[in-house]
Parts: sequence; structure tokens; C-alpha cells
Amino acid sequence: MTRTGAPRPHPAAPPPPGVSSLSSIGPFRRLRIALSLSSAAQWLGVPALTAMAAVLARGDDPAARAQAIGGTLALLLLPAVVLPPVAGLLAARVDRRLMLIIADVLRLVVVVTVPLVDALPWTFAAAFLVSCLSLLWIPAARSSLPGLVPDEESRPAARRAASRVLYGPAPAAALLFAVLALVASGTLGAGSRADLALYVTAGLFLVAAAVVATAGEIPATEPVAAPSPLKLIFQGPGSAAARGLGLAIAAASVTAGAVVSVARVHAGELGGGDAGYGSVLTALTVGLGFGLFLGPRVLVPFSRRRLLGLAVIAAALALVVLALVQNLVVVVFTTAFLGVFAGAAWSTATAALREADAARDPDAPEDARPAAFLRSVALIAVLITFAAVPLIAALVGSHRLDLGGGVYDAYGSGVAMLAAAVVALLAGLVAYRRLDDRRGIPLFPDLRAALHGEIYTPPEQAAAAPQPVHRNRGVFIAFEGGEGAGKTTQARLAAIWLRDHGYDVVTTHEPGATKIGMRLRAMLLDRDTTGLSDRAETLLYAADRADHVANVIRPAVERGAIVVSDRYVDSSLAYQGFGRQLPVEDIARVNAWATGGLVPDLTVLLEIPPQAGLGRLSAPADRMESESQEFHERVRAGFHALAEADPERYLILDASRPQGELSREIQYRIREILPDPVPLGTEDATSTFPVITDF
Repeated sequence: MTRTGAPRPHPAAPPPPGVSSLSSIGPFRRLRIALSLSSAAQWLGVPALTAMAAVLARGDDPAARAQAIGGTLALLLLPAVVLPPVAGLLAARVDRRLMLIIADVLRLVVVVTVPLVDALPWTFAAAFLVSCLSLLWIPAARSSLPGLVPDEESRPAARRAASRVLYGPAPAAALLFAVLALVASGTLGAGSRADLALYVTAGLFLVAAAVVATAGEIPATEPVAAPSPLKLIFQGPGSAAARGLGLAIAAASVTAGAVVSVARVHAGELGGGDAGYGSVLTALTVGLGFGLFLGPRVLVPFSRRRLLGLAVIAAALALVVLALVQNLVVVVFTTAFLGVFAGAAWSTATAALREADAARDPDAPEDARPAAFLRSVALIAVLITFAAVPLIAALVGSHRLDLGGGVYDAYGSGVAMLAAAVVALLAGLVAYRRLDDRRGIPLFPDLRAALHGEIYTPPEQAAAAPQPVHRNRGVFIAFEGGEGAGKTTQARLAAIWLRDHGYDVVTTHEPGATKIGMRLRAMLLDRDTTGLSDRAETLLYAADRADHVANVIRPAVERGAIVVSDRYVDSSLAYQGFGRQLPVEDIARVNAWATGGLVPDLTVLLEIPPQAGLGRLSAPADRMESESQEFHERVRAGFHALAEADPERYLILDASRPQGELSREIQYRIREILPDPVPLGTEDATSTFPVITDF
């Protein structure tokens, strides 16, 4: 078998360095350990301080305990809402290593004084001070690990490691608190003071500070970012869809915040004490971790926006169960499921909002992206929940109800969670309605199809839809986009996937897929080609395309093969029409004559800002790639205009997303236009074009 003139892909780039390879850097490893210990202490301090506040509240009054815990939680979160810009400014001006040590030592001192002073007002003050010091620690910690990496290529992995260090220890800290509560109380379910947990928290801060002191100098190469949540909220994300995402995140945050705000009181009312409190927090944090991981990976054919709305509604319903059921074991397991739903909602909303924004500016700092807006929404929603839910629990109090011969204890904490569940459920329903991008498609058949890995199409639409593919005709798929968008890679991956499923696949590209085309390609892309007029360039591309269609694409399609082409007519319309500013209608007429009117069944447009795409190129720039930034901006706008004019034929994707996600979406769209598989190597008797056998 001969080749079809398919392009030779660039050699596969080595995988990006991961955390395991960074661990070979001694200072990086030591600092990561120190930051993990400090982060664990920070997370352990939350239940320790709230449990101490519950102990110091007036007597055994659940209402007083609820108010004390709510006040402590609100003070722990308040600085994160109002003080980040000030903290970021201070953290940027002080040496990173010194800032980490100072923050750990001062938090150690504050935490140790809480059991020594043994007063509720000081516990409140300590919660606020610890949170303020954590605001200084967090930006310094986030920027320190990437600063220890010697090369720019490894810094994304270092930033991911920093994020894991900040949030990863939360489940372990919650579990440690439960264990310490058991040790302190001696028996499961008995109440206990939180002194031991506070002393362990202080000890972790001490060890972390000591390890940071041995980590060596931390270069200030990574900028410190600490945006203001209030400012981001007032600025808003700028679109109705983004506001719907924000509403969904607020509802999911209310469900998680409601559990945390009354977990200590509710666990005590169910006989669990501090150990039960720690178990509930462990279940919630573990569930959140699973949800964050599963969100982008579960029900991939299902609409992400529908999934977000359903996740929020499911979290609200789980909170209803928590409010009504009075069995601690059931409460713990239900809390884990609530965490899964809330985590899935967060990861789904973040991905959806970042996906829309990254197409505009993928090089913007992380905190300038809409994910920062969602974090701000979540922070403020949780802060309001921390203030309101314990207050409701305290006002309602506990009551025993006589229900027709049965007795039901209506705890204030349960009533407060039920109220939060109703608010979250209503917000989730509104968000689902606002975000639903498959209106008119029934939910349950759509969900059932997704469970089977399929995209649901209503029978009436399937019957009425034109059938573009016939058994005796193949499929033509074109990949378009600007420089560095990843067209060659995605075209190659799509061809491999199709071939693995038994299809006869032809991969090709423009210009240069034929012998004549290779000569034309040399003239068109060689930087030494000078003096070529824009009209001549357009006609040379059309000549290459005419030969390409006559000798490669049309014979393959007519015999039933699937043709995957890297570029086609739309590239001329975008580059020569919009880029060179020639009449687009004239170029379209010339190319329609050159191709005999052959139009792709599907055009995959990979969108990426020119600066980011050109930065991806590893080889020296050719004649087209060397054009000005303004030229490439016009090309990008041209592709977008073409896609908007023919939305049924186009699949538009943000090329800055991970390669695997793009491949999956392309595969799902291709499935909709595929004929039945033809065994590889089977050719029609009249076929004059060979089947591709390798890539």
C-alpha cells in the first residue's frame, strides 16, 4: 500500500514534568513537606477552634453552642473576603521564606494561647487572627514552590503541586481531629475539650516553621496574586451564562457551608460529640475531593451544564436527608455524597467558565480568570451561610413533636439545614433552567443515553434530520484553525480512533498532499518566496486544492472511506479573505469551482489566540506563520465568522483545553455522522485510491 501524502506529525513532545520528578529537587521536596504540615495545621485548626468555642459557650445550651460555632467560623472566613489585597501586598514585599516562618510562628502562638486563656471572646479573636495570618501565608506558599523550579517548563507542575499542598491535607486533618477527639474523650460519643487538637495544631505549625528554616532561599520569581473577592463579585463575569454558573456555585456552597456550620451541634445532638463532628468533616472533605476528580470525567456525553444543575439539586436533596435523618452513621455517609455532588458542581462550573474565557485570553493570570469569580461567589455564599444557619438553629431550638403516637425530636440544627436546603434547591432549579443548553430534549432519556456512552437524539429529530452519509459514500472531516491550534495532532488522533473502530481512513493535509501540491507548498510557505501577490497566492492555494480534491479526497469519499484533512477551503477564506483582506465572495467562488462544490460533512475549528498558538510552535516559522499579529487576529476573526455563518457544519473547540478532552468531544461529534464500519482494507471494485495503512 502506498501513502496518501499524509503529513508527518511533529515528534511527540516529552510529557510535562510531574511532581515525582520535581521531588528530586531537594529544596523543593523539603519545602513541599513543610507547606503540607502547615496546611494540615491550618485545616486542623478549623474544627479545633470551633470545638473549643462550643465548649466555652454557656453551659450545655445547643443554641449558645450554635451561635459560638457560627461566630468562630464566620471570623475564620471574614478576612478571606475583605483583606486579600492587603495581605497580598504585604506578602509580595517580604521575603517568601521569612513570611512563611513568621506566619507559622505567630499562628502557633495564637493557637497555644486559646486553651491557656480559656475564654470565648479570645477564641473569637484567635480565629480572626489565625485567618489573617493564613492570608499572608497562602500567597507566599502558592508562589514559593514554583519559585524553586529552575526552568519555566516545570513550573505548571509546581503550581499544581502548590494547589495540592494547600487543599489536599483537608481530609487528613479532619480525620486527625476525629482521632484526637476519641483519644481525648476515651469513648465514642462522649463530649471532650478540644485542648489536645489545639496543641497538636500548634505542634504542626512549629515543625513546619523549622522545616522551612532549613529549606534555603526561595527566589521571588513567581508573582504573588491575591485578588479581592468583593471586587470580583461587583465586576461580575460579564454574561448571563456565567451568572447562571455563579448561582449554581453559590447554591452548592450553601449546602456544604450549612453542613460545616452546624456539624458540631448536630453531631452532639445525635450523641457523636467531637469525634462525630470530625467524622462528618472527614466525610465532607473526602466527598468534595472525589467530586472534584469525577466532575469532568463522569457522564462525558452528557451536557456539562445540565450536569452542573443536577449536581446542585442532588446536593440540596442530600442536605434534606441530613436535616431529617437522626442517625449519625447515615448522616456521615450522606454527607460524603453531598460532598461528591458539591465537588462535581464546582469542577464542572469552573471548567465551563474557564473554557469560555480561555478562548479570549489563555495567557491571563489564573486569578484574573473566571475561576476567581467562582471562588469569590463560593466564599461569600459560605460566609453568609456560616452567619445565618447557626443563627436559625439557635432561634429555633430543639422541640419534641408528637406525630400520631410517635415522637420526633426536631433539633434546631436540622431545621436550619432544612432551610438552607430549600434555598439551595430553589437556586439550583433556577440555575438548571438558566444553564440548560439542551432545551426540548427530555432529561431522563438524555441521562439514560449518557450512561450508555451515547448522545440522545429525539426520535422525531432523528427521523426528520437529513442523512448526510450513505452506505456507498464516505465522510469528509476537515480540521481548521490558526497556527499552533493543534489541528495536525487532533486530526491524527481522530484518524487513529476511527481506524481502531474498523473504518477505512485517509489522512491528508493542505497544501502539499499530492506531487504537484508539494511543489506549490514549497512556493507558498517558503520564507524566501518574495513578491508573490495576494491574488496569486490565493490562486496557488486553489490550484493545490483542485488537485487535492481530484486525486485524493473525492476518490476516497466516493468509495466509502473517511477522509480526515488538516485544512481545507475555509483556510483560504480566513487567511486570504480576512487575513489578506481580499473579497471573501470571490475566493469562495474560485474554490467552489476548484473543488467541484465539495463541502466537508464536519469542520472542527480549534480556536486559540494567535499569540498563544504561535508560542506553541517548535519549528522555525514559515512564510504564513511569520505574518504580523494583526494578520493572525484577522484570520482568527475570519474563522469565527465562517463558523457562525454555518453552525450546523462546525464544531468549535477551545484549543487551550487538555488534549484528551478535545479528542473526546471530537469523537462524540464524529459519531453522529458515521456510517456503519467498513472493515479496514475493503475497497470498492471501482476504487482507484489505496487505503491508508499507517500513520
